Amino acid sequence: MINKIQKLQFELMKEASFNDFNGEKVVKDLEAHEDLWDGVVMDREGFVSKSDIPGNGPFSMGSSIDLIKLRDIGSECWNVDTVYILPSDHATEEDLEKLELLAKSWSADEVDWIEGKEAQHKLGCGGAGNPSKILRVWWD
Repeated sequence: MINKIQKLQFELMKEASFNDFNGEKVVKDLEAHEDLWDGVVMDREGFVSKSDIPGNGPFSMGSSIDLIKLRDIGSECWNVDTVYILPSDHATEEDLEKLELLAKSWSADEVDWIEGKEAQHKLGCGGAGNPSKILRVWWD
């Protein structure tokens, strides 16, 4: 069952439709295959600036923040370009392939995996038993 927070994310994704990104189709496909994933968000990829490097400014932990969505929200634009999908924690290799094929049907410019330590770092976790794959789907 899809929870309230995920439903809100899906509503934002529907509002973000642009160019080849069809939010209605992506959400419909994800809802039809909810057994393949545990969470889905749409955002922008962060850009690291000099102030984001530890010891250089307010972001001493090295985090990056992109406030373009804040800039554009007044004009009713949800400025995002990348869907991130956390596969189900019980997903098999076959399930991961199905999820990737599903994403490739969405006319994205790039579909790839964030894996291992990079995925764990982005999710704020690490070690055995923690998620180690995120499907990244990007539109230009």
